[in-house]
This record gives sequence, structure tokens and C-alpha cells, in this order.
Amino acid sequence: MAGNNDKRVIVCSNPSCQKKWVPGQPNFKSCSQCGQAKYCSKECQRTHWKQHKRACKKKAQQIQQQQNQSQQSIKSSQVSQSSHEKSVTSPKLNQNKKQQNPSNSPQLKQGKKQQSPKLNNQSNNTRTTSPSRNEKESKNGKDIKNEKEVKNEKEVKNEKETRNNNKESRNDSNDQKKLLSEIAALKLERQNLLLDKQDALLFLEQTKITFAKQNEKMEEFTERLRSTLNKVELVHKSLESVKAIC
Repeated sequence: MAGNNDKRVIVCSNPSCQKKWVPGQPNFKSCSQCGQAKYCSKECQRTHWKQHKRACKKKAQQIQQQQNQSQQSIKSSQVSQSSHEKSVTSPKLNQNKKQQNPSNSPQLKQGKKQQSPKLNNQSNNTRTTSPSRNEKESKNGKDIKNEKEVKNEKEVKNEKETRNNNKESRNDSNDQKKLLSEIAALKLERQNLLLDKQDALLFLEQTKITFAKQNEKMEEFTERLRSTLNKVELVHKSLESVKAIC
């Protein structure tokens, strides 16, 4: 947010406020992105931000584009000036080079002509000795090629062996993983079976206990029946004796 010292009438951009700036009061602060919207306080800026957001972004993009264009124009002008300076200085440099390089002088040309027969004789002598050297070089080149081919073949074989070893190691690792997974599954099954066995044993114990309780109850019930039957017999006998007396 930057201050604004315009003499025209300045109104707060918040439509719910619309407070006017009066001379002698502190200046309204403008939006830091677009620079157009002006606010009397931070609260007005916060309340108006939702409405001002889109327009602010568009204006900020326009300002950035203008700045980029101005920078590009400045760079292009600098490049054109530097190219013009180079074109101006190039003829002078060429003249200085000609003055510094006296290789094309007539005296040097005559000296080269005098030295040329000696050089021709030396070249003829080298030509006579060149076939043997060429043969040696060709042999050496063939040997080098053969060595390179052998090295390449060895490298290819080594690469194949390493690939095969890697494949075997991967297969072994996969087999080990499968075995470990199967072992883990078997362990889980064993644990489940043990749990099932324990549950079955508990169920058997509970059934035995319940069966024993029921037997006890049945025995008690049979004893009660016997006692009642005995009582009934006694009552029946007493009734018969009473009838006989009567």
C-alpha cells in the first residue's frame, strides 16, 4: 500500500463507506497490486477485497505486460547500439591486423621459394620410407582392431553372464518370497487350528459340566418322585384301613 497525494476528490473504493478525503487528514492508501483502488482504512480494503479481486488481478497483469514490453524495447535498443559500435570498429581492426601480420611481404615469399627445393627432396626421401611404415601401421591397426573385437566380445559375454546371474538371483529371490509367504500362511492356518482345537476342548468341558449338572438334577427329581410315591402308598394304605374299619 502506497500513499496518494492527488489534488482531485478522492473517495474510498469501498461502496459501503465512500468516505471523501479532506485536506489535512492522512492520505488514503492505494492497492499495492493495481494502484487504482483507494481505501481510508484496512478494514475497508478487507471488506471490498472479494469484489475488487478480479479487477485487481487483470490490472496487475496489464502492468506486468507493460513493464516486460518496456524492458524488451530497452534490451533491443542496447543490442542495436552494440552491433553498430562493432560494425564501426571492425574496419580499423582489419587494418591493424594487416599491419601486424607481414606474412604476405615479398621478402618472405622469396625465402619460401628458396626453401621449397630442399623440402621437396625431403618429401621424396620420406615417400621411399613410407611403405614400410604404412605396412607396420596397417599391421598395428589390424592388431588393435582384433584386440578391440576380442574386448567387445568379452564385454558382451560378461554382460550376458551378469544378466543371467541377475535373472537367476531375481528368480531365487522370488522363490524365497513365495516360500516365505507360504510358510506365513501355514503358520496362520496352524494358529487357527490350534484356536479351533482350544475352542472345541472348551466346548467339550462345558458340555460335560452341563451334562453332569443335568444328571444331578435328574437324580434329585427321581428321588423326589420316589418319596412322593411312597407318601401316596402310605396314604392309600391308610384309606384302605379306614374303609375296613367302617
